[in-house]
Amino acid sequence: MTRKVLILAGDTDGNLGDLAIVTATCDHIRRVDPHSSISIVTSSGARDRGRLDIAPIARGWRGIAALFNSARHADLVICGGGGLFQDDDSLLKMPYWAVRLLFLRLLSGPIEGLSIGAGPLDHVVSRYFARVALRQLSGVSVRDSLAQSVLAPLTRKNIEVVPDPAFLLAAASESQARSALENSGAPTDGTPLVGVAVRRWFHKNSSLIPYKYASKLGLQKNRGQREMSAFVRLAAEALDEVAEQTNAHVVFMPTYNVGHEADIEVCEAVARKMRSRNCSFLLLDNPQLYKAVTGLLDAMLCGRMHPAILAAGQGTPIVGLAYNQKFFGTFSMLEQSDRCMSISDFVDNGSSGQLSQMLLAALAEPEKYRPETTAIERRTKRYIDKLIIEPSKG
Repeated sequence: MTRKVLILAGDTDGNLGDLAIVTATCDHIRRVDPHSSISIVTSSGARDRGRLDIAPIARGWRGIAALFNSARHADLVICGGGGLFQDDDSLLKMPYWAVRLLFLRLLSGPIEGLSIGAGPLDHVVSRYFARVALRQLSGVSVRDSLAQSVLAPLTRKNIEVVPDPAFLLAAASESQARSALENSGAPTDGTPLVGVAVRRWFHKNSSLIPYKYASKLGLQKNRGQREMSAFVRLAAEALDEVAEQTNAHVVFMPTYNVGHEADIEVCEAVARKMRSRNCSFLLLDNPQLYKAVTGLLDAMLCGRMHPAILAAGQGTPIVGLAYNQKFFGTFSMLEQSDRCMSISDFVDNGSSGQLSQMLLAALAEPEKYRPETTAIERRTKRYIDKLIIEPSKG
C-alpha cells in the first residue's frame, strides 16, 4: 500500500536552507518507505516536482482545494521545515499557522510537528495562537532545547528535541564540489578557504506585515539601514584581518537569493568594503552541492543557520553570527557555543576583532573546532523512522 504524506514546511523558492530540510526529509521518508507518495505546499511547483519527486500544491488560494484534498487522504501530515512558530519577522506568522493547522485538523488524520523551529514568541497574541496551533498537533518535536523552552509553557504535551532534518542531507560528490569551486575562481591548491554566508539584518523588532510583503510594497526600505552599514564595515574588517594573517581566500556563498532577502547583495557589499581582493562568489541552489562545497572549506562564517548545519555535517569548523535564538540552540547542540555571537552584540560593540580571532582560531586548530554530528543525525533518523513506521493515532 502506498503511504500518503503531506508536508507543511517553509519556502523552497530561493531559500536553500528550507530546501535542504525538505530534501532531507523526503529522502529519509523514502529510505524508510520507498513507495510513499509525498505532497508539499510550494511556490516552486514544477521545479520541486522534478527535484524532489513530489506532488506540488500551490501556495495561497490557488492551492486551497488541493491542500484540503491532500489532507483528507493523507496517512500522515507533517508540520515542520523552518522557523514556523515565531514572531520576530511578523506578528501575523503565528496566527497564520494556528488557523492553517486548525482547518487542516478538521479534515486530516494526525498532524505531527517535526523539528519545528520555535521562538521567539515575544507577544501575548503570538503565544495565544501558538497554544491553538499546538492543540492541533498529535506529537510535537522541536529542533533545539531553546525552542523547547519556548513552547513547553504553552502545552501539556511532551515536547521532544529532534535535530533539524537538514543534518541528514546527503552531500554531492567531492569532485562536483571541487569543480564548482574552481568555476567560481576559488583556488583549490591548498590555500585556506573561508566560506561566508551573511544576510540582511532587520529582526530587532517585529512588525505586523511580513517583511516579504512589506518589501514588495516598498515599505520599510530603510529598516535597519544604520545597523546594516555597521555590519558590512565590521564584517569586512574581520575578513580582511583573516586574509592578511593567513593569506586565506574568502568564498561568499549566499543562500537566500530572492528580492526581499537578497543575500547576494549583502555579500557583495561586504566584498566591496574589503581591502583584500582574495575573494570570489559561488551561487548554488542545490543544497547537496552546497554541503559538499563546505567540506572543502577550512572554516565557515554563518549569518544563516543552515550553512552552519551543512558545514558541520562535513566536519568543517563553523562560526556563527546569530540574528535569532535558533543559532544558539544549534551551536549548543553541536557543543560549539563559544563559536557563536549575537549579531546585535557584534554590531553594537564593534566586535570585528573578536570575530576575526574566532575565525583565526578555527583555521589554526581545525581539529579542536571540528563539529561532530553522528549522534545528532541518529536522533533525527530514529524519530522520522517512528513517524513513518508507527504513525500516531491521535
